[in-house]
Amino acid sequence: MSNKSAVFRGLLRSDVLAAISVAGFVGILGLWPHLKFVHEIGDFRYFHGAYDEDTYVLSWFLGTLRATRALSGFALSAVYGLAARSLDATLIVSDFLFPFVATCAAYFAASQIVSGRSARILIALLLVFANDLLSLGNVLLWTSDRFNILVFSRLASLIHPNLVPSYETSFLAIFRTPEPQLSLALMFLTLGLLARLARPDQRREPGMFAATVAGISLLPIGYTFVTLPVATVAGGFMLVLAWFRRTSAVVIAVGLLGAVLVSLAAVYWDRNGGQTSAGLAEDLTYRTRLPILSPAIIGSLILGVPFGIWTLCCGRRQPLAFLALGCLIAPLLVSNQQLLTGMMFSARDWERTVHYPLLVFGGVAALSVMPFRDTWPRLLTPLLWVVSAVIVVVAVQTEKAAFAVWRSYNMESVAIARALEKIGPDTINRATLVFENAGVAVITQVRTRDRITPVLTFYRVAMKFIPNMPPEATSAAPSSYEPGLFEHWFRTGVSAEQAEQMLRSEIRQRAGAHLNYLFSFRDAWYPATDNRAVRQGELERSVGPVVDRYRNFLAAGTHCTAFERPALLVSARSPADLKPVPSIHNEHLATGAAGEVTAYVYRQSSREAICGGRD
Repeated sequence: MSNKSAVFRGLLRSDVLAAISVAGFVGILGLWPHLKFVHEIGDFRYFHGAYDEDTYVLSWFLGTLRATRALSGFALSAVYGLAARSLDATLIVSDFLFPFVATCAAYFAASQIVSGRSARILIALLLVFANDLLSLGNVLLWTSDRFNILVFSRLASLIHPNLVPSYETSFLAIFRTPEPQLSLALMFLTLGLLARLARPDQRREPGMFAATVAGISLLPIGYTFVTLPVATVAGGFMLVLAWFRRTSAVVIAVGLLGAVLVSLAAVYWDRNGGQTSAGLAEDLTYRTRLPILSPAIIGSLILGVPFGIWTLCCGRRQPLAFLALGCLIAPLLVSNQQLLTGMMFSARDWERTVHYPLLVFGGVAALSVMPFRDTWPRLLTPLLWVVSAVIVVVAVQTEKAAFAVWRSYNMESVAIARALEKIGPDTINRATLVFENAGVAVITQVRTRDRITPVLTFYRVAMKFIPNMPPEATSAAPSSYEPGLFEHWFRTGVSAEQAEQMLRSEIRQRAGAHLNYLFSFRDAWYPATDNRAVRQGELERSVGPVVDRYRNFLAAGTHCTAFERPALLVSARSPADLKPVPSIHNEHLATGAAGEVTAYVYRQSSREAICGGRD
């Protein structure tokens, strides 16, 4: 007996070592861009490497996260405390720690459905990188002009336009901090625990039952685009287990009850945040009965439907088979429920965060209940190692490409932060900042720990959405962010004619930086409604009134209010190259540099007598 116990402990230790090794690779790959960036700039600052990271980090820092990001908020706060309240250290450590934890959870999930370390390592890597490897949407990985999501979309348009949502990305999903990193970890853990409940040799294990209850209970405070499909799978699996194993079904039921209680507590959380979950759903939900088509939906049909028929007709009615079936058909159901409900909510986010890991887990779980399940891992072991190595190489190359894509954005923000550090804090605190490139405002707020007051920042729009136009409206009402946009245009020398040209160009593109401050996301930004509900005619009719109001702002002296508070212009243009503005004097105050990027800060004052300046 002691010999058997020693062998078991040895196998367990080797499995743990394998999990730590794979997770260590993923964690180090997430850490690498930060270390390279620190080496390049000679300063300890984090590297921003994905869309909206700065917005949600700032939201956490300011305490305005909504409840569906509470899990990541708690985790960031814990790391922040351990990192001696250094924001840069927090974000750098998180990009190692969170992917590491997610990969460990992925390995655990794999260990519940396959045997053999080679298979488990491969499945763990596939789960972690599935969103990028399989979706065709990562433009850094799928670089062929003949085979990418744009080609797929054009082919689908031969059936009907706008079937494929727009979900292109330029980063590896597992390295988008802090979500979906943490919710992916929660998903992998939950799926692994559900698979453990489905095993025929499953015994009463209080620790496993407690972990299952805790994991399911936490789903409401995770990233909705990951956790909602997992909760749906868990609910369906509970009904199946009620037939097979009532004790296990009770465990899931208790977890779902806990999730309901956590959801109720989240209502109070949202009351103190900048953006409620209910408000987000109301603002971004749109009407459609048009189906969604994507590689995940095709995979769901090809794998899920035949496997479901096989399960029901061939007598393989065992719990794990039904769990596999639930994961396989979840993408089809989640992205096409609008065929029945007539309502859809951001199909692109389901596609780029959750569908492909579910398909991988469901597909492998389905293989594990097939008659040849005991022979195929041994026969394919060499191939499994080769595929794992290929995934490692692809992930490394893609992360290098992502660093190159996001490098200039980070260099610009560090150059600005260094320039601002040369200006006295009293001047910074009293002044509003005008970023010639308004897109860099949010990351500069993060790098300065929100010690600046930008005239225009996407953070405000992201936390408090512009209301959607009523269905009967023929044009949009003035936005509450319009005065800030007008001041930005005025201070950067944009004429009314140029403003009109920019707006009409952005409307034709169905997206643009300036539209974000004038119209709601659902009305004006095509990815928000999967290119199905942009109100282009109403937007076109709104441009004239917007430009007329801007002309009045320029002509009537209303712009003088902009000089009631000191203002600093942040630009990449040197004093010799800065575009002159007839009504504004720009006094050069400071310069900052990072890599090949230089940023300049100017104090602005009026030249107009009507505004208290000198002609």
